[in-house]
Amino acid sequence: MTPAVDYLAEFEAGRVAVILEREIEPTIKEWLRRVKLVPELVQIPLSDEDRTRHLPVLFRELIFRLRFPINADWHISGTATAHGLRRQAQGYSPAMLVEESRIFQVVTFQTLHLHLSELDHGLMLLDVVVIADEADAQLSQAVRSLTAKGMTTPAKYPPPP
Repeated sequence: MTPAVDYLAEFEAGRVAVILEREIEPTIKEWLRRVKLVPELVQIPLSDEDRTRHLPVLFRELIFRLRFPINADWHISGTATAHGLRRQAQGYSPAMLVEESRIFQVVTFQTLHLHLSELDHGLMLLDVVVIADEADAQLSQAVRSLTAKGMTTPAKYPPPP
């Protein structure tokens, strides 16, 4: 490896994004396990694939944002809008979306806790703030799309172009 590649690898080694990227699959499995424990969520009959379809993209967007410059202009992708519309068609309520998002944050932070010894503690708290902000922003957009479908007046916060 070149010195630049060595430096980049060393810099990235303790980053939250690296841990989450490496642990996407087990984190999604844990998310699904926890969702299946919530009676309100499992009353909607979905396959595991339909229930978790949005998570790989959500994690990729979260990981991208963790690596993105802090002061950069950021907007929610259409993925959250599509997720809200899909869940609306499946019979979800806004509260059910909130519960799914809560579980997403819990399992994401649990994954980080399991790998705490690998993390750069000086950067971790900033990354945790980004995770919470991204999860909340994605949830907000998903709920807006879920509740706006069929409304006669436009939503207060339309999705970004």
